[in-house]
Amino acid sequence: MFFVAGKQGIQKLIYWLLWASGILLFYLAFRNIPIEELKEEIYTVKPVYLFLLLIPSWGGQFIRAWRWQLLLGNKVSYKAIYHSLLFGYFVNLALPRVGEISRCAALQKTDGSPFGKNLGTVVIERATDVFFLLLVVFAAFWMQSGELKTWMDGRLIQPIAHLFSGHGGMAAMLLFASAIAFWVAWYIYKKVKTKLNTKLNALIQEMIEGIKSLMKMSKAKMLLFLLLSAGIWACYFLTTWFWFQALPSANGASFGMAFTVMVMGSIVKTLPIQGGGAGAYHLVIGELLVLFGLGNLSSKTFALLNHGYQTVFYLLFGGFSAIWVGLKKKK
Repeated sequence: MFFVAGKQGIQKLIYWLLWASGILLFYLAFRNIPIEELKEEIYTVKPVYLFLLLIPSWGGQFIRAWRWQLLLGNKVSYKAIYHSLLFGYFVNLALPRVGEISRCAALQKTDGSPFGKNLGTVVIERATDVFFLLLVVFAAFWMQSGELKTWMDGRLIQPIAHLFSGHGGMAAMLLFASAIAFWVAWYIYKKVKTKLNTKLNALIQEMIEGIKSLMKMSKAKMLLFLLLSAGIWACYFLTTWFWFQALPSANGASFGMAFTVMVMGSIVKTLPIQGGGAGAYHLVIGELLVLFGLGNLSSKTFALLNHGYQTVFYLLFGGFSAIWVGLKKKK
């Protein structure tokens, strides 16, 4: 009981520390931006783009749901897949990465698709997303190598080097912390192994079936799967590009600049900070755009609008899907 209570306490501590980190980073991003000037900059946005942005924002979710259906099979309802997917994004706003588990559980509830198999297909999806992310990262460096190297050297490499220089014990502490974390994970595993052995083995078998789903595809479906994956990134890019067109002070951005912002934004959003990397996104993208020559006010306004629009999108559409999942009778 003490161990469980301690574990829950640590989880709550991490949860609130992540919230605090996001708030701190958000403050650092906007601490020198006058509120009135920020409002005036926001008011310059061309309203038509607020509607145009729905095309890649919503379209990307339809494509992602279609791709997931290819892995799950046509017997699984597309409507259930779509709402489970949006429900997962809704959960991710408050509990990063938990949305992946939530959408699998939601699909099991609404369509009866086995949870383990759903989770296995999500593993395939994420592996594919990482592969495409690596491709677009290399493409971004190829298009904007000088600017990105300057930014990463000043904001990432040098600070880390400075942190470790003269602090030989820092590396030892990190290794020690990693060993403790590994021991805790092993301890938990040994505790639950005997109790969950049967259920765990069944879940693993279902996951393996989900992972194998990619190998069972025909060549035509495999090609479609890859095209849909590329289509998802195309929607990400269009979302970024439309915001450059929507904000007059940012209009005129090059293709490479917009592409690089999309890539760096996607990386930052993977951080386990609530609200899709809130705070970290505003700080990183805001400073990156300043490096590209955009004014400080316009850079931070762009980051605020781009991230804020996506957050509101997931709150509204994901919230609706959460209601749909909640009201749907369990199969």
